[in-house]
Amino acid sequence: MNRARPEHTHPSLRGLDGMICPRCRYRVLDPTEGRLARCPQHRDTVLVTPRALAQADGDPFLGMIVGARFAVMELLGAGSMGTVYRARQEAMGRDVALKIVRSDRLVDAHAKGRFQQEAHATSLLTSPHTVTVFDFGEIEIEGDDPHFIDGSLFLAMELLEGESVGDRLKRINRLPQEEVVRIMRQTLLSLAEAHDKGVIHRDLKPDNLVLLPSPDGAGEICKVLDFGIAKLVTHQGGIDAMETQAGTVFGTPRYMSPEQAQGKRLDARSDLYSLGVIMYHALLGRPPYTDSDAVVVMAHHIKTIPKRPSRVDPSVSLLPELEDLLMRVLDKKPDNRPQSAAEFIAALDALMPPLLTARGNATGELTAVLGNRPMRAPARRALMIASTAAIAIALTAAAVATATIGRTPQVAAEGVVAAASVVAVRAVGEAQTRSQVPKPPAPPAPVESAPPRAEVSAATVVEQVAPAAPPKHRTYVPFDR
Repeated sequence: MNRARPEHTHPSLRGLDGMICPRCRYRVLDPTEGRLARCPQHRDTVLVTPRALAQADGDPFLGMIVGARFAVMELLGAGSMGTVYRARQEAMGRDVALKIVRSDRLVDAHAKGRFQQEAHATSLLTSPHTVTVFDFGEIEIEGDDPHFIDGSLFLAMELLEGESVGDRLKRINRLPQEEVVRIMRQTLLSLAEAHDKGVIHRDLKPDNLVLLPSPDGAGEICKVLDFGIAKLVTHQGGIDAMETQAGTVFGTPRYMSPEQAQGKRLDARSDLYSLGVIMYHALLGRPPYTDSDAVVVMAHHIKTIPKRPSRVDPSVSLLPELEDLLMRVLDKKPDNRPQSAAEFIAALDALMPPLLTARGNATGELTAVLGNRPMRAPARRALMIASTAAIAIALTAAAVATATIGRTPQVAAEGVVAAASVVAVRAVGEAQTRSQVPKPPAPPAPVESAPPRAEVSAATVVEQVAPAAPPKHRTYVPFDR
């Protein structure tokens, strides 16, 4: 299939009627209702509305039929990591959110294999608090491909109408503790199933939690998006969109666990720490570390104990036990945190039984998803500390890469900067500790344990598009700024 980029679309198209071919501008004034109209000259292209054509501004995917099933009807949002569209699955009579990662944004030659593995893992998740994945695959075209369509990856999932926690915090700054506990609990129900199936999210943040009207109309439910695709795409963006650094660090620095900031192997407890940062942000209206420099924020996550919410803002009225639990979740050592999502849920339920009992029983919900089998225990490993020589080499490499990035292939340059950043973060953290805390006695020799099990993460992508004025409910487009 040959796909030439359409000519620039003039905004005056918004006032036209009917449906238009994105490629040749063939127009039908009265299309058959309920059926997708195809261009007679380009049978592999569906007609779209003039408004969608004007909004897409020459996007080469508009009108394409992806995977022989999903007709791309409208651009919902675009960012440095990829694009999300409204697509029509005619055979099922439904609209879906179709995420496309362009082939030139994949971090390395192995990303496609990881995508298939991780998307498959995500598609097996059945929790009502996890976004449903319908299909995934790779786009293949023939002929010239100046826009990197061939080899692009797609993920089709349910189209959500609601508001992200990130958007809500932008709108009202902070949330009542009862609402925060409810959101955390529902997020943990999603994570409990994912972790039990070996899926680590890696990029939990407010923009990846979406609040929707509950089916019974009695309130809201929270759904978790974007399992693990930060590991698949190359880095573009600032502190809140540092999705990957060439295989070294994956995630968003503001919500990153200490072990994640150091580029270590992750387990379920890393996600729990990230959720704790979201909890802190939702209760106080700001995350624990607000520096604008990503390396500094990551260093804080490694070594700086966050201030208790009651000290940051005494006007915030929290249950002391809830504050204690929050500080436990934010402990730098994974062994000191709750060891599983189920344990975290049990701690929340014990703190606020009247509120949470009205919302449903956590044990029953976990059993419905996981059955009666025990949760998997996280793997445990000794901490790694970089040497002074490695720090100096890494920082020098970072400076060289930054100065020459215009003459270096992007992914390779980012990989050098990323590796340097991780080692530099460790160095800053160690320096902070040496300046503030006496050197502790040497720990006893660790007992050798079984090797950790291999991780499988699930996939997704792109950048959060903030609404100009938040409506009551809107189509949610999961992107990261």
